[in-house]
Amino acid sequence: MPSSVRDLGAASVFEEGRPYRVELDGKALVLVRRGDRFFALRDTCPHQGARLSDGRVGGTALKCMPGDGIAYGREGEILTCPWHGWEFELDSGKSLVNPQRVRVRSYPAWVEADRVLVDLG
Repeated sequence: MPSSVRDLGAASVFEEGRPYRVELDGKALVLVRRGDRFFALRDTCPHQGARLSDGRVGGTALKCMPGDGIAYGREGEILTCPWHGWEFELDSGKSLVNPQRVRVRSYPAWVEADRVLVDLG
């Protein structure tokens, strides 16, 4: 295992859709399980520094034209900041409002031999 890879524990410990705060080597991360996949992001909202691990995982309103009904989607793919509702994609850390400029750092996370690993490199 490269020196930047850390073991976070047994995959079975992590409930699906629940954000977990994890501190490793002085870095605070939020870890989220979605099915068999795991996502790790920096646990700080770039807006005003809230802990994203105190937020919720859900979906969001999809694009629609004025006057159309609101359609919801992307359930389980979006992490919402608890303070002001900023939304971030779990798989990339990109903001939904301004994905080219606003993002949360993401880290590769995966399961190996029923252990959740994350690469801080």
